Amino acid sequence: MTPRKLSVGAVALCTLALSLPATRAGDDDGPDARRAAIDKGLAWLVAHQAEDGSWGKTYTVAVTSYGCLALLAAQDEPFEGDRAAALERGLAFLLASQTDGVFVHQGHTWIHGQGFATLALAEAYGRSLTAKAGSKLGREKLRTVVEQAVAAIQKNQSTSGGWWYTPGSPGNHEGSTTCCAVQALVSADNFGIAIDAEVLRKGFDYLKQCQNPDGGFDYSLGPTTNSMLEGTAGGVATLGLMRKFDYAVMMNGQEFLLKTTPQAISQQRFPYYGHFYGVMGMQLLGQEMDYLIEKTDGYVDGALADLRGWQREDGSWPVKSWVRDHGKEDDAYGTSFAALTLAIRDRRLSIFDRDRPELPKESD
Repeated sequence: MTPRKLSVGAVALCTLALSLPATRAGDDDGPDARRAAIDKGLAWLVAHQAEDGSWGKTYTVAVTSYGCLALLAAQDEPFEGDRAAALERGLAFLLASQTDGVFVHQGHTWIHGQGFATLALAEAYGRSLTAKAGSKLGREKLRTVVEQAVAAIQKNQSTSGGWWYTPGSPGNHEGSTTCCAVQALVSADNFGIAIDAEVLRKGFDYLKQCQNPDGGFDYSLGPTTNSMLEGTAGGVATLGLMRKFDYAVMMNGQEFLLKTTPQAISQQRFPYYGHFYGVMGMQLLGQEMDYLIEKTDGYVDGALADLRGWQREDGSWPVKSWVRDHGKEDDAYGTSFAALTLAIRDRRLSIFDRDRPELPKESD
């Protein structure tokens, strides 16, 4: 990939003293070891898929979306081979869980299911355009639902530019909901599905305004300055998808994450969430500024090493921390999130790559 040129100001900014976390290589045994961990996790997922095609316990729309994304991220031709049927069943479950693009409301949150399901279907639609084999569900069906789902996301943007857990809440907003919505919109846009550029701009602006002076990101836009570890990872990953890179925001966010270390995120309430976004954000930043690759790769290696260390002999990953303590989800949550995160380095999903996918001319 072609390195991007930096302005003098950006280069000066990048000379900030950035502490490199202790490196424990996520690929210390080579990429084959990472690949083996992914394959073992996906084999467990396929074997534990419900009859209706879903995964999960409480938030089946979101967890099934993670599972479908993990299957899409794992190989170039996801609609062929031994795992294709599981992917098709998962996607069919998502399609059955919506009406006119609005996904069912589960638990305390609607937008996380709406956002991740839109992301999964958009990436499935995109792979149907670019791979040799497409989904048996049909391109047009997938595209239509993604278009409707995008409209529902855009309709529920708050007046601040962010999003809230529930629809119809124009005065409420917070960061994780906004990350989820924005990434779904970016994915749809990557595959030629029309989005409102102003909605996307406001979403990016909302997240940038949540950044604190220490480089971390707050829970929501407001007067408090309590930088969150997982929330900062989410902000960095999502802002890494801006067409025009915001170097100051990204460098300050990177500095915060490097000082935090992946091992600290492993001890937080939502470690799978934090590692997913931390690995994605660092990869996007390293791709944009390749002279930082030692630092960004060091962070990614540390996060992937922790994830691989949590994998059980049967291939699954356990629920951890807040999710475990509240009994909200089963091991499909941890397994799908971990397998998806381990596959980020392969850049098969459009949101894992700064370069937009090349589409057939009729889909541009």
